[in-house]
Amino acid sequence: MSLNEKRGSSFIESTVVLMIASVVVKLIGAFFSIPLTNLYGAEGTGIFNVAYYIYTCMFTISTAGLPVAVSRMVASANTLGRGREVRRIGKIAFVSFTFIGLFFSSVMFFGVDVFLDLAGMQAARYSVLAIAPCIFFVALVSAVRGYYQGLANMVPTALSQVIEALGKLVVGLGLAYYLMGQGYSIDIVVAGAIGGVTIGTVLGALYIIGVRLRDIRRGDIAVRRLSEESRPVGELTGELFKIAVPITISAGVLSLTNLIDTFVVVRRLQESGMTEPAATYLYGAYGMSVKFFNLPQTVIVGIGVSIIPAISAALARRSREQASRLTESAFRLTALLALPCAVGLAVLPQPIMDLLYYNQPEDVAVAAPTLTLLGPAVIFVAMTSVTNAILQAQGKEKMPVVSMLLGGIVKLITNYTLVGIATINIYGAPVGTSLCYGTITVLNLIFIRRNGIPFSFVRTFAKPALSAGVMGVFAYLMYPPLSGMIGSKLGVLAVIALAAVLYLLMLAATKALPKEDVLMLPKGEKIAKILKLK
Repeated sequence: MSLNEKRGSSFIESTVVLMIASVVVKLIGAFFSIPLTNLYGAEGTGIFNVAYYIYTCMFTISTAGLPVAVSRMVASANTLGRGREVRRIGKIAFVSFTFIGLFFSSVMFFGVDVFLDLAGMQAARYSVLAIAPCIFFVALVSAVRGYYQGLANMVPTALSQVIEALGKLVVGLGLAYYLMGQGYSIDIVVAGAIGGVTIGTVLGALYIIGVRLRDIRRGDIAVRRLSEESRPVGELTGELFKIAVPITISAGVLSLTNLIDTFVVVRRLQESGMTEPAATYLYGAYGMSVKFFNLPQTVIVGIGVSIIPAISAALARRSREQASRLTESAFRLTALLALPCAVGLAVLPQPIMDLLYYNQPEDVAVAAPTLTLLGPAVIFVAMTSVTNAILQAQGKEKMPVVSMLLGGIVKLITNYTLVGIATINIYGAPVGTSLCYGTITVLNLIFIRRNGIPFSFVRTFAKPALSAGVMGVFAYLMYPPLSGMIGSKLGVLAVIALAAVLYLLMLAATKALPKEDVLMLPKGEKIAKILKLK
């Protein structure tokens, strides 16, 4: 196997590791969020989401760019055989993240009143306080994850994610049910649930830091040691933040936009004539559909994480051809995974939501139309994640800043205008989300082409889109008769299974899955033989 093939294989295998972990984490998350939604309904979901979006914004601003920067720098230094520099980068990252995480945890904890005044939702107070310490521990975890990702070792990242999810499930769900059984109010119950997120993060941090300490004692055997050459600490720190700051700004712009958007949606609903409880309820119902919208992204995010060190290493060897091949593979994997999810959620929103939110039929009836409107955004948000990662790997960190800023502006304007119209209200929010990520995706694709990384639109997007379209028409037409014969819940499960088989057959018929991509998978030769790929 050639060096380029090994690099491609490493990228695919890393992606598979993170995808498997993401599926496990998402399944655990479903066992966490679905019972909670059935426990406290749309009102509790609204409180949870406001607190969680405040946390997400603070977390993104504090740490979004640093893991990417660490991953890139470690990958490049290790490719060049600078073992001492690799270890030095890891130390700098850990110290930097410690202080940054502590600062932003304090801002969230002591600034809780400011955030809730802006949100117009005082019921989220205890939830915000419960999740504020999480930022500090996430920062520590991010430093170590970035280090291992740069070495193309995704196992510590994957296992720490699973541990976090399990901690959240056991502690958060247990506390929520206990508090509800004791007769506490919804805001206290939600605070107990979201406190589980913090406990899970603490457990994940203890695990991955323990792994790092073990590897230090063993002498970092995964690091190449062809040279003990290393740049000074000051120079490395400067480069770390030079890479990280633009990435943080681009991620922070959209995260801050989403937070402001949360405030805008709730307040605009009230300004259209609704009371605060009614606005909280509608926002919570929309949040129920957003959970389904986020499902595909939790799997696809592994592509973006894996592609950064792979492309960085290719460019460090001045192999633009390999960088181009990896880019096209990342796009193709994203399209193959995201398109059927987008179509399925758009054409069968209520049956899918009824399957899981079995205890909240009235809330589902309100939320389902918003999930249909979010369908296009599923592919756009997946492409945003991957295209941002590709631009960052190319050293073009400032370009996503422009696209994210413009996308955020589109979202704010759309939501402010549509949500404030009484006859549209909450249904304007998913329209704004789709337009936002659509804008970012188009701009990023233009930037990537201009940077001299070509890709085939037909091979990458057209064939999977045709396959997903045929699948969607089949699912839409088959659900009514099947549900009539075997019931709605069994009917939707049967339709999903049949649609998945049809999608795979369409992929084979249109030759949308190249053999070279399959060969880079674990057991790729056997899979290629089964699929009869030539």
